[in-house]
Order: sequence, then C-alpha cells, then structure tokens
Amino acid sequence: MGNLDQIGKAAQKLIALCEKEKPTKTDKQKMLALHTDILSGIENLTECELCGAISEVIVTMTLAEVTAKLCKECGLKALDAGKIQKPTSRKRTRTVKTRNTGSKQATPKPNEEVEEPESPAALYTRVEEQTGIKKTDVKRLHKIVQEIATPMNLANTLTYVKREVENAKLKVDQEALEKAVEILTAA
Repeated sequence: MGNLDQIGKAAQKLIALCEKEKPTKTDKQKMLALHTDILSGIENLTECELCGAISEVIVTMTLAEVTAKLCKECGLKALDAGKIQKPTSRKRTRTVKTRNTGSKQATPKPNEEVEEPESPAALYTRVEEQTGIKKTDVKRLHKIVQEIATPMNLANTLTYVKREVENAKLKVDQEALEKAVEILTAA
C-alpha cells in the first residue's frame, strides 16, 4: 500500500469517527493515532523538481552533470531528450528584507542531501528522554506549540505554553517544560 492510499484510508476512518453521534475518549485517541498516520504519510511524499507533482516514487537522476529528483513521467522525458531541462524561473528583483532568525530555512541545493524531517513519534521519544516528561504529556505540549502563530518568539511561546499547561492542569517540572518547548519549537 502506497503513502497516498494510507493517507486516504486513514482520512476515511477519521471522517467516520467524526461523524459518530457521540464520540468518546477512546474515539479521540483513535483520532490522534489517525492524525499521526496521516502526517507520517504526508512526510513520506516527495515532489518532482520539474513538474512539482507529488509522488511516492521519485528518482534522483543525473544527466549531463545536472541532477534532479524526478517523477516517472519527467524521468522518461529526460531520458528521451538526453538531458534534464529544469524549468526557468522568472528573474526577480532583489528586495531588502529584515533578517528574522529561525523563521526561514535555507533552501538546499539540488545536489546536497536533504535531511528527512523527524517523525512525530521519534520527536516525542527524544523529548521524553531528554526531559523526563511522559510521552502523552509531550504530545499535548506539541499540540499546544503547533497551535501558536508562527512569528511568536521563544520567550512568548514559553509563557503561552506555561499558561496552557496550567489550564490543562498538567504536572510538568518548569525546567523540563522549558527544555521541551525549546526542542518542540525547533522541530
């Protein structure tokens, strides 16, 4: 079963749970598990560098010293043509931007290896090992951090998460909470 099929089936199960007349606590746990399945399936999808199509099967191809990650159709076209013709981008004028640390990541060059994003399960395990916070509480903290608007700095994020933890009545050590928020916002 491919990633797209996995995402579709998990989405159908999620819809069925949402349409129940009276969802229960176990339904909520099932929804969270399905959410994790959908996210991991989406993370495994990759994009063709020529046409932009999302595909489960992407091939890294090098022809005439040009390397690109291509879908099946673009790979066949490149083989027929004997070269990879990357789409030409429009010429842009430079604009002066203020540098905001942490908000944008540098785009990797095509011949550099792209580092795979850490899966939510691996992230939760890493935070649990480093902070001693239970994995279920780490998941809640991650959900709180994800709901924050992106331009918020770390200090304000920490203040917000502390308030939300108090409202949720989670018992988390302050130092462990600070370290967990730092890790979760960096992920």
